[in-house]
Amino acid sequence: MKIYFTALYHHPSGAKLSFQSNWIADNQALLFISDFEKTGRFFNITVHDDLGQQWNIKEFKKIMTKTAGSAKDITIHFDAAFNKSDQAAGLGWVIDYNRDDESFVEKNNKQLNGITSNNEAEYAALYYSIEHALKIADGNMQVIRCSGDALTVINQMKGEWPCYDLDLNTWAEKIDRLLSSEGMTSIYFHITRNQNKNAHKLAEQAINHTDIKSLNKTGKDD
Repeated sequence: MKIYFTALYHHPSGAKLSFQSNWIADNQALLFISDFEKTGRFFNITVHDDLGQQWNIKEFKKIMTKTAGSAKDITIHFDAAFNKSDQAAGLGWVIDYNRDDESFVEKNNKQLNGITSNNEAEYAALYYSIEHALKIADGNMQVIRCSGDALTVINQMKGEWPCYDLDLNTWAEKIDRLLSSEGMTSIYFHITRNQNKNAHKLAEQAINHTDIKSLNKTGKDD
């Protein structure tokens, strides 16, 4: 979760100044809150998150205690491989997240039959990667960041390109319903194939009937 502060700063001279911070990770917030409170010059401190929620300091501290040990800052890289001759798709995704002071990466893939196009395969990869991410989140509401090299899928999910294909629209609606069922949202980023090579490798392995499921702390080999 990303947050920022708004507050009213009281100068010793009596002058007052409205204050708004930059965005920071929520695990840094308590450090700044402690310092704000020590000065005795910050009032009406409000914490705002990237879901549009806001809390006073007491409420925010309770939220941080409640979500301790939960997965946060979830990011997805997804990709798909498609075999037109037998309508089989290989789906691959890499999910990074933080839990307390540790970082983790999960790699998964899946084969899916009855797919009619490469774009549909990419939508399926996005759907199943988000489904997995929501299991990791386990109810901890946040914005999930999704990156892929399928320009059509990314721009359609961002609402920048129209979608006239019924099958693709069906997948997009399934993704939206999946997220809304957990009260979450997502944002989408287009990246190059080179930036997405880990998810691409997983998709290729899936279409070749090699199942991959791994969980590691970041920086450690599978």
